[in-house]
Amino acid sequence: MEDRSGTVPTTFADALGEAMARRGATLTHLRDRLAERGHPVSLTALSYWRSGQREPERVASIEAIPELEAVLGLETGALSRRLSGRARRRVGAVEPFDSLLGDPAVDAVIGEEDVCRVSSHLVVDVGAQGEIVRARVRQVVVADREGVDGVTLFVGPDVGTQENAVVMTAVAGCTIEETHDLENGIRGSRLVFERPLGLGESTVTEIEATTEGGLDLETDYALAAEQRLEEALVWVRFHPDRLPSRCWVYFSEGGLRHDWPVELAGARSVNYRQTGFGPGSLGVRWEW
Repeated sequence: MEDRSGTVPTTFADALGEAMARRGATLTHLRDRLAERGHPVSLTALSYWRSGQREPERVASIEAIPELEAVLGLETGALSRRLSGRARRRVGAVEPFDSLLGDPAVDAVIGEEDVCRVSSHLVVDVGAQGEIVRARVRQVVVADREGVDGVTLFVGPDVGTQENAVVMTAVAGCTIEETHDLENGIRGSRLVFERPLGLGESTVTEIEATTEGGLDLETDYALAAEQRLEEALVWVRFHPDRLPSRCWVYFSEGGLRHDWPVELAGARSVNYRQTGFGPGSLGVRWEW
């Protein structure tokens, strides 16, 4: 798609604005046509998209992009391939994780569209009483734009509850600036990098999660991959005086879920690793 000057639009906002101008389409027209197709998008959101102040990011917005392309008479991907960061990788691969977040304030998810998550490791240490001593999350991210200074890390509640008593502490590579309690017990913490990143530059962050008050006796820990990761790993390490009687590993990805038993066979830990994984989740659960 080219404008009259012969230049090719490089951003989502440019491509949207040029397509609207060529079709003579107003924001109201787009809103009405999208609503007719079952994808209601507000005039405010459309205005933000056209101005470049924001890009589509919520589930409903991502799902509306193919319809928006059709309404404007564009080829498939004419808009979606110009999305930056997180949104571009999620078109056609939106997972139910987003619905758990409800409708958080914009500040609660700052940075999500600015980085590409490369790998994420969850390491869980279980104590002599079967309690969770600590859980650490180490992740590698790459900046999708110049000057990215942080990202949001989400932590969910124990299985079967909506209460989140997790306290997160920065271990290395970042500080924790603020925390937001979202819907369904999801908690998002803003991780601030040691310094802003250049475009394409990577960094590593590590945080520790502990429980506020009482023993955490949870027997199921999972890592949620919101983006497609080069590597996802869950590693549960048991105290030698408290080994489980049974263990399973499991994953959920693209509508497919599967779990299977694993034997410790003299080992004191269980790990489950996947490459080229996500969006989805993988985890380890056990019985005493």
